[in-house]
Amino acid sequence: ADMNSRCRVKRRTAANPMALRAASRVLAAPALRPALRRAPVRNMGHGHDPVQAEADMNSWVKISGGAAVACGVILAYVGYVESQHEHHDHDEPRSFKRIRNKPYPWSCNDCSLFDLKCYAECKAKKQ
Repeated sequence: ADMNSRCRVKRRTAANPMALRAASRVLAAPALRPALRRAPVRNMGHGHDPVQAEADMNSWVKISGGAAVACGVILAYVGYVESQHEHHDHDEPRSFKRIRNKPYPWSCNDCSLFDLKCYAECKAKKQ
């Protein structure tokens, strides 16, 4: 008996959403019906007319061009300032760069793989 009452309750609640949907269709305001049937429209220009949208687009094109020119001027200025000051020679040997826990597995075992200057000096010492 208890099982049958549960099934009846489930059947009643399953039919309930359909009844609500049908009632909402009947009771919907007549003014909303055409708005619900229309396909949505994407207003990319925020609802402006096409002339206003084109004017807005042209103004943003000009703003973007001005920003690009400003970035170019700043880049040129920074490049000029960087080229004016003296750069230090970084070829001097530094002890902290030559830490060797074990020798490298090639003929000049104290030179790094791409240190061609050290490799040439090592070859000259061996000859």
